[in-house]
Amino acid sequence: MPRLHPKSKAPCVRYFYLPANSTRHAEIVQVINSGGSKVKVPMREEDVELSAIFERELNMKEKLTYGNSETWKVFNSWEELEQDHVNLELPNELMLILLSLSYRFTLEENMAVSA
Repeated sequence: MPRLHPKSKAPCVRYFYLPANSTRHAEIVQVINSGGSKVKVPMREEDVELSAIFERELNMKEKLTYGNSETWKVFNSWEELEQDHVNLELPNELMLILLSLSYRFTLEENMAVSA
């Protein structure tokens, strides 16, 4: 069952939002077989601790592909994340829930370009 607020202690897939700064765009960090609702992201300036914005159970394809290994995937756009979900054959309802977060967690594709 997908959750917007992390509650599970069991390994699952968690999504974290890394905000933009002056040198890079915002990203969604997906951690497969995540063991906790917080992660430390190593940064050049200083490590950043992020809290999960969403979590879900692994599907069978992910279990077969990744086993018990913690695996990080970084997405620069919601479109990239959506394509990954299509490739993993995840339910459309799941992507709709995630896309509903795109208003709160903006990525480069959602930012207005000023002339």
